[in-house]
Amino acid sequence: MNQHNFHALCHSLRKRDWMLLAKREPQSVGPSWSITVNSYYVIIPSDSFTLLIKAIAVRELLLPCNVPALPADPPETALSTIESALNSLEVEPRYNPLHVKSNLYKYLVSRFSRPQYRQQAQPKEHRPGERHHSRQSKAKATVAPLPLAPPPPKAFRSSAARKDTCELSLFSDEDSEFLGSM
Repeated sequence: MNQHNFHALCHSLRKRDWMLLAKREPQSVGPSWSITVNSYYVIIPSDSFTLLIKAIAVRELLLPCNVPALPADPPETALSTIESALNSLEVEPRYNPLHVKSNLYKYLVSRFSRPQYRQQAQPKEHRPGERHHSRQSKAKATVAPLPLAPPPPKAFRSSAARKDTCELSLFSDEDSEFLGSM
């Protein structure tokens, strides 16, 4: 049932050429929360059974400025320069996050393999009449997602085939080596 509703939502949004603006509100408001912070997202349909959800900026995150109205047509020289640049781009029909690498694991390895020198915070002195609420402010965890399946043999894959198919392994050899050492 949910799959049918999701398919209908994707279809209807595409048919109308619409995007949805979604507002996220905290589920529970505690007594100490007098103000809640909301976040906003735009939900964009795609050609497949997927939706892109993207966080968007709100008033508090924008710098004050006067935005002039755009003239009907930009100057012809600027238009031809931009059109030429856009026409030279490689167009992909779909975005596959498995083909884009951010070097996150490489950064984390280099960042956390160096010794960290921190001074220990000295505890504050408390007066006899004051209440002291101790809070634990440190947490340490090592988290790494696990591969969904073992990577396919590299000998049977061409680079063209790799771009057209979804890879089974989420990590490169370098990332797998890092994860294996944990």
